[in-house]
Amino acid sequence: MEKKQKSLVERLLGRLLVCMIIIVLGISYILFYLEKQATRQFYSEIYHNKMLITNEYTRRVISDVYVAVTNNLYYLEHSLDKPDIHEAAMERIVKNGTRVRSCGLSFVKDYYPQKSHLFCPFAWRDPAHPDEVLSQNKGDDGYDYLTTNWFKDVVESDSARWSEPFYDGYDESTPLSSYMVPIHDQTGRVVAVLGADISLDWFANKLSEADSIINENKMLMASMFNIKSKSFIINHDGTYITHSDEKFIMKDNFFRQLEAYDGSNREGVVIKILNGDEDKKSPEKFLVGGTECYLFYMPVKYTQWILVTVVPCKAIDMLCYLNGATVLLIVLLPLLLFAFVGYYYMKKAIAASVKDCPGGERFKQE
Repeated sequence: MEKKQKSLVERLLGRLLVCMIIIVLGISYILFYLEKQATRQFYSEIYHNKMLITNEYTRRVISDVYVAVTNNLYYLEHSLDKPDIHEAAMERIVKNGTRVRSCGLSFVKDYYPQKSHLFCPFAWRDPAHPDEVLSQNKGDDGYDYLTTNWFKDVVESDSARWSEPFYDGYDESTPLSSYMVPIHDQTGRVVAVLGADISLDWFANKLSEADSIINENKMLMASMFNIKSKSFIINHDGTYITHSDEKFIMKDNFFRQLEAYDGSNREGVVIKILNGDEDKKSPEKFLVGGTECYLFYMPVKYTQWILVTVVPCKAIDMLCYLNGATVLLIVLLPLLLFAFVGYYYMKKAIAASVKDCPGGERFKQE
């Protein structure tokens, strides 16, 4: 039995329906693409703003240490004829500086011959009782700071700076960094280096807290699948100053883990990171430890440190596709419904018009 051929009306309406569906799908795809791009930019802004807030907290802590040191410079430089007051001055800096873990004043060799060749009044918070401040002359313990690079660099350059990270000499596990300032006598000669130490654990905890908030609240799906961002601070040479995994701190280098991805310029991004030239609207993709990631970075003012956030691409891409698919469904379903309803009523209207025309039944069958 021969299959019944479709009427001319059905063929015309069928083609019209196909055209309508193609137009609907095209419009939906454009909206999906635009929504995906907007979502990626939106979450890029979230990460950038989070970094601004964390950077501000970091800057405030650094500023606290700076103020604690500079407020005592005048007093120390005008009390160089009283060596016995220096330990009390170090204790006062530690007590008044809420972020200062320890503080020392390292003099050039034989500046106080009556004391010893090495004279270094030093004060620190007792790890067992943080409210209690202890002090001593570290020169008496044979600590030869004269041969250290940090001491020689500050004396020779006659400039203040933050030191390279180092471990606390008492517990050998707490990473520290010191803000170091040269002390001058009345002739302008550098005679000592004042250094106030800050625990880098505070920064690590703050970054971990910020990551936890954004991973749990802003990136729910990423958190469910354990695809989370990580933030840390690196030194100007790429060495990790803070990290969620202690084995990386001062032992591994971020730049060595950074690999190019899909035509990205690894050398170029290293230069951008060092200069702080972040593209806030379109972060680049790189491989970090073998994982495809977006990078966000920002220099920490007055230091040689750089704040870095590494976000697995899946953490943002999953949300891009989810939001895009949601928009696609919201737009596509009503349009498809409109297309089919329009097809149904157009078919009825055309069929009725053809029937009323002379020879309409014959036209309809054709």
